[in-house]
Amino acid sequence: MDIEAIRAGKVKRLAGADLEDEDLSKVNLSRVNLAGATLNGADLTATTLTGANLDGASLMGCCLVGADLRANLVGANLMQADLSEADLRGANLRGANLMQARLAQTTLAGAFLSGANLMGVSLQGVDLRGADLRGVNFNSANLSGANLAQADLQGAILTGANLEEADLRDANLAGANLSGANLLCAELEGANLQGTTLTSTCVKGTVLDRVEA
Repeated sequence: MDIEAIRAGKVKRLAGADLEDEDLSKVNLSRVNLAGATLNGADLTATTLTGANLDGASLMGCCLVGADLRANLVGANLMQADLSEADLRGANLRGANLMQARLAQTTLAGAFLSGANLMGVSLQGVDLRGADLRGVNFNSANLSGANLAQADLQGAILTGANLEEADLRDANLAGANLSGANLLCAELEGANLQGTTLTSTCVKGTVLDRVEA
């Protein structure tokens, strides 16, 4: 693989390519086809991937700090990847695996994450406004202070999740499982809670708490 040609922006088709552990930091990979590519352990710090196709790509342990990932990441494996400060606005992450990924200060507003695995991941203070989170596995995830306003969480698994002070205004939580979740002081005005499971859920300081009082 001619890495220098890739860094120079001369290669636009890298479907199935083996780029494991390569240094592609700050490279412009906009609209490059990386479907099914192997990028495990690669350095993609501040790399531009706007409009790139990473369908089914493997990015395990990849460094994507500050990267522009407004791309197609359907079914991508991002397990243990560092996505701190990455831009994922409107990105397509349907069915992606994000277990143990780092998402500090990551922007996911309007992203499509239906069916993704975010079990145990820390999303503290992350922007998820208007995101498609249907059926996402947030089991034991830390969503404290996260912005989930108008997000679609229909059928999401939020068992044991920490949603303390999270903004869930106008969010769709229909059929979601919040058993054992922490909703302390969360904002729930206008949220759809039809069929939501709230067994052993802490709701102190929320709209639910005030209604029940």
